[in-house]
Amino acid sequence: MRDIVTIIPDFITSEECDILNQWVKKAINSKWLDCGITTNGAVYQTRLTTRMYSDRFDQYDDLAYTIRDRICAALNIHNLPISIFGGGKHGIVVSSTLPGGDVYLHSDPKEGDIEVLRCNIITQSAELGAELTVDNHVYDIKCGDLHCYLASKYSHKVSTVEGNRSRVLWMFGFQISDSDWEK
Repeated sequence: MRDIVTIIPDFITSEECDILNQWVKKAINSKWLDCGITTNGAVYQTRLTTRMYSDRFDQYDDLAYTIRDRICAALNIHNLPISIFGGGKHGIVVSSTLPGGDVYLHSDPKEGDIEVLRCNIITQSAELGAELTVDNHVYDIKCGDLHCYLASKYSHKVSTVEGNRSRVLWMFGFQISDSDWEK
């Protein structure tokens, strides 16, 4: 039986984090990332995310696809369909949460009757805050760690980003049954 969150430390290097963060800077400057929403429908002025407009671009840095392939190899999930609902054309979503922003408590929607597996990597940590809570348990996730969980099964949130640095998260989504993920 798996833990709710599977963590593989140091899954990507600091150099790979830097490459992906440079892409995010370009994406923000190019307006590929737009403001997200809160639970009450108000627009965040301090949170940028591709979740709303993930189909506005269809090409991430090549490294993102290499990492997705590495995730599939590490978890032996080569033949899983990608998650495209809220996951972009390639099952990849990136978010940059600025100081003062957070991610409200939610569960991702299932895709039909199949669970959504999110395999996430923080490429830039906030100075303070931005703690991940999944199913009421707080996890200590470091830059470059891979952390995976059934985002459609377990409620999750991220506390408010504090300090002067954004939290950058790359999410790689797949469709999988609960029983297959537990194997």
